Amino acid sequence: MPSHPSTLALRLLFPLALFSGCASNLLEPQSTVSKLRVLAVRAEPPDLAPGETVQLDALVVDPRHDRCLEAMTGGSGAPAECLSPEVVGPPTLHWELCLFDQGATNLYRCGTIPDLPPEVTRRDLGSGATASIAYSAIVPDPAFIAQACSRLASADLPDFVEIPSCRRGLPVTIRLTAIAAGANLAGRTTDQFCLDEPSECEIAKKSLTLLLPEKVGERNHNPRIEGLFNGGTELDPGVAIVPQCGDDSVPDEEDYGHHDPRVVPIVAAVSVGDGSGSSAELFTPEPSQVDASPAPKREFLDIAWHSTFGGLRGATYWGDGLTTDDEITLNQLEFKQHMKEFNLTELPAGPVRIFAVIRDGRGGVDFREAEFSIPFISGSGNEVATDQQCFDVRGVAK
Repeated sequence: MPSHPSTLALRLLFPLALFSGCASNLLEPQSTVSKLRVLAVRAEPPDLAPGETVQLDALVVDPRHDRCLEAMTGGSGAPAECLSPEVVGPPTLHWELCLFDQGATNLYRCGTIPDLPPEVTRRDLGSGATASIAYSAIVPDPAFIAQACSRLASADLPDFVEIPSCRRGLPVTIRLTAIAAGANLAGRTTDQFCLDEPSECEIAKKSLTLLLPEKVGERNHNPRIEGLFNGGTELDPGVAIVPQCGDDSVPDEEDYGHHDPRVVPIVAAVSVGDGSGSSAELFTPEPSQVDASPAPKREFLDIAWHSTFGGLRGATYWGDGLTTDDEITLNQLEFKQHMKEFNLTELPAGPVRIFAVIRDGRGGVDFREAEFSIPFISGSGNEVATDQQCFDVRGVAK
């Protein structure tokens, strides 16, 4: 996932490419979701203060099971991979909290901290769509954070392991394992299953900072995607609509001030932090050898867009601290230029799903999804109305 160099260590979702079968997906854009994917993990709040409880959820998508569900409910006969009713359910999510993780090559497993008991360094948060844990359940006494940071700093760790900064508090790891619906573990642990069946598993890491009491005033807030819109119509989650195409003006390559009649325009309405509107939050960066006293600056915001079919004009847009820029809030979905590798017999029978994930580079995350019912035009006929041009996919098959 692309990132600014200064925020790479703070990017809070790491799909486990080495173990999740991503090699087979290298031929398709990251914005295309065709297999089990964890697109985002969200913590509310993103920084946890004394007396609070964090609520965790995730944007986990597996379109293969959508297709099974469509076939079974539509009476058209289930594909061969739909072996049982269980396969159409949602993936199973397993949540853990680690005071310290062993990195991507070790599947982000919880590590141990010298002189701290294992039951403190790893917490099982259970299975389900959501999880939660209280600050007091992680931090037993006020001296715990300083103690854990001190022991981490003095531990004999490999050179490639980055010791977290404890200036604001203790960064801990939320480890999420997603197992595809209908998967048979056959007595294996989830980690062993992920190694044996990488296409049926996805592991993601999310960082959460346990704030020191005196640093609560420096806390971060999640940005918000208030809604997704098409042609002025707000898209309700779970309700598929036939979208409007762009207007009849074809823009230049990067002219996002106009809509192309060959694409479906999608707009994200965004607010930041406590609802401040157009400006991203100010924060003070971590001191470094180059700048021991950095000045406050605004967050860099980005939105990553994904879809289960078709192509997005852009996968990820970067903002310079303002959410009103078109490059942050506008994208365009098309079904022609990016469909050279599709066969028209494989057009989706059900809704096309769209996902938007906003990040602020400091652990703040939000996501939103919508569904489009696409009336694909693939038969004969010479003329297509302007308001239907974005659905005309004739002549793009192999």
